[in-house]
Amino acid sequence: MGEKRQFMRFNVLMDAICKKGESLKKLKINNFSREGVGVLSHESLSEGDKVQIELSIPGDNMPVFMDGEVAWSMSPGVDNRQYRSGIRFKDVKNSDRSRILGYIYQKWIMPSNTN
Repeated sequence: MGEKRQFMRFNVLMDAICKKGESLKKLKINNFSREGVGVLSHESLSEGDKVQIELSIPGDNMPVFMDGEVAWSMSPGVDNRQYRSGIRFKDVKNSDRSRILGYIYQKWIMPSNTN
């Protein structure tokens, strides 16, 4: 199977909430790219679902909101309890994208020894 990724991915671990209709699910974002995010969750997300992500940037008290669509979802393996999914961005404000990238670049350029 060939690699489908077109854009560089930045590995991060950030808390987020996924809203689909009235339903809320806690997520961990584990990577960012130009067109979307990879997420880990204890509940499944369905491919094609329209979702809103509320992201908490460490050290920033203002949440970031992103509209997206679940591009793919995988069930947990035998040794893992988390679902893995990819969410493709549909709408992210440029100012919010800049805040996210600022945090990611800071971590990338000056990684800490504590995770």
